[in-house]
Amino acid sequence: MSADAGAVADEVRREQVVLDRALSRLEVLRGEALQRQHESVRPTGGSPQAVYERDVAAQAAANRRAELDTAGEGLVFGRLDRADGTVHHVGRRGLRTQEQEPIVVDWRAPAAAAFYRATAADPQGVVRRRTISTRRDRVVGVDDELLDASAADGLEGTVVVGDGAFLAALSRERTGQMRDIVATIQREQDAAVRAPDDGALVVTGGPGTGKTAVALHRVAYLMYARREWYSRRGVLVVGPSPVFVDYIGAVLPALGETSVRLASLADLPELPRGVEVTGWDGPAAVAVKGSARMVDVLKAVVRSQAGARRLADLELLHWGVTVTVPGGDIARRRSQVHRSSRSHNSGRAAFSAALVELCWRAWQRRPEAGRIEEDDREDFASWLRGDPAFRRALDAAWPVLTPWPLLQRLRSGELPLRELARGVLSDDEVAAVAASWAGGAPLTAADAAIHDELAEMLGAPPVEVEPEDDGWDELAELDELARSAEVTTHFDRTSRARRDVAQERDYRTFAHVVVDEAQDVTPLQWRMLGRRARGASWTVVGDWVQSAWPDVAEVQDALATVLGRSRLRTVELTTNYRTSTEVAALAARLLARIDPALTAPAAVRSTGVEPRLVVGDVLAELPEQVELLLGSVSGTVGVVAPHGRAQAVRDVLPADPRLSVVDPWQVKGLEYDGCVVADPHALVAEAAHPLAGLRSLYVALTRATQRLVVVSSEPLDSLLEG
Repeated sequence: MSADAGAVADEVRREQVVLDRALSRLEVLRGEALQRQHESVRPTGGSPQAVYERDVAAQAAANRRAELDTAGEGLVFGRLDRADGTVHHVGRRGLRTQEQEPIVVDWRAPAAAAFYRATAADPQGVVRRRTISTRRDRVVGVDDELLDASAADGLEGTVVVGDGAFLAALSRERTGQMRDIVATIQREQDAAVRAPDDGALVVTGGPGTGKTAVALHRVAYLMYARREWYSRRGVLVVGPSPVFVDYIGAVLPALGETSVRLASLADLPELPRGVEVTGWDGPAAVAVKGSARMVDVLKAVVRSQAGARRLADLELLHWGVTVTVPGGDIARRRSQVHRSSRSHNSGRAAFSAALVELCWRAWQRRPEAGRIEEDDREDFASWLRGDPAFRRALDAAWPVLTPWPLLQRLRSGELPLRELARGVLSDDEVAAVAASWAGGAPLTAADAAIHDELAEMLGAPPVEVEPEDDGWDELAELDELARSAEVTTHFDRTSRARRDVAQERDYRTFAHVVVDEAQDVTPLQWRMLGRRARGASWTVVGDWVQSAWPDVAEVQDALATVLGRSRLRTVELTTNYRTSTEVAALAARLLARIDPALTAPAAVRSTGVEPRLVVGDVLAELPEQVELLLGSVSGTVGVVAPHGRAQAVRDVLPADPRLSVVDPWQVKGLEYDGCVVADPHALVAEAAHPLAGLRSLYVALTRATQRLVVVSSEPLDSLLEG
């Protein structure tokens, strides 16, 4: 029952028929709604009651039309094949034929609950659950999960696509061992998906154990099971690839509009409008930029720009009298305020008030000071805040700082990084960071995390209070009264609130955070995530053996700090059901060198094809080996090359839509039917640390689901055996 490319295409066409039928019915309903809307707004006479009823009907018709207008995207995203032979398609809204036969079941309806709640351990009568990927009015892919493998043969006239096909094949084996393997896979994943959400769940497992699938299903399960809670407080899903984000966007279309934020680590920070992450750092630069030590460097940056070290005396001329506030007094008061300030900009208001107090005392001590009236201090403070000399002194002692200009000055070299990082970073580390910023290099994900750290240190810029205007603007007052008396419906207020939540980029009240490929989240990025999840529950998915970070313990410490005192649950997935036994055996040799105490996940699928190890000139050998691989598999082929040689590899390979060239960082979370690892010795050598290089090679060797080819300039054994 496994599906080849032709069978998959047939299944896509089969689901396209259903989507076309649903879209046709939707157009009919839109036409009917538009007609009712036109009829409801026709002028009518009669009593006030009749006018009110007309307005209610018009509002209902407009709401119905708006609902139908937004229903096209994600109209059909799932399918349930049940043990009793019934089939339900699940989508954004329910649709029936004119004869009231169901076409699509609304995802909120009881009949659709199994799409989110059914698991292999508790299939709830479902044999197969299918996810249908669409773009506008086209079906572009399908993927099946077999929840009841024993009933797979009952799926008449169709095939099982994706991982479900593999489980179906295993379940049909006539050995108890294979059936036990299927049960193990399903039981492990089910335990993780259904784990309580009252703390932190950390899911670990080697390549091919289904960690990402667990993360995807868990967020869908939790949001459906506790819809009100998560819709109100929000969920942050941080994924390693667009595939991850697309999946969640497909199965949670309604919730995704207002309460689910789908993001990569690169686009999570709030950057200035028009600024985007388009660059990519090499391992050496990432190892420094992402380190927790960068926090100390950035503190030094902020201190260097936080105000003049020596402060001049402040001379004030008021009512023909000059008073002087000594610069030393201002500096001492600044130090006192600084110690109690949570962030740089938040302390400016307190320092401004302290500076006003210093000036007032100096004014009181002037020789010609007479009797002080009760209102004199308030009048003096009001005048003082508008005085240019006072403003200059305030800005010199405590300037307003914003993160983007500060980061730009650091990246451009205007601020002396070597001096600011002295005692924190080595000369080589400073050189690696400076090289990554040279020549106006594009912004990277690591730079974005630095920007977020600066934004936290600086705080929001203070809102400067404009001098009061005693003039009375009658028209403005009338406008304000009109706004305060505005009558709105419950629908208006609810819609406005939802729009506000959806448009808030820096939404920091998340109830749950899901992080995939957690082993490659840098310490600085963990701090960034923690700021968006104060009090949240977590699902963290990863494999520490696949981490490219030089010191894995540093990342684990950063994660532990973020989780704080959360109740911690751990689940380890132990069965590798994607990588063949032949490929897994080669990777296990490298794993033993990385850490002899580690045990590789048990691979259960054999292709009968051993990895091909080719020794020679890498760039000369690659074209032939890639052509052979493209001819051997029907699906995708990936070439994993060292970061520094990736472009050279692209230049010698043919253009083919099935072919991708990626470096060890970009390949995280991906897999290919056929994979070529190019120049593994260079891949290891360019890492920030030898052990990190071996872990990156381990990732590269475990991306193939069918065939693996390694092209190297010297035998691979020198890396496998040390």
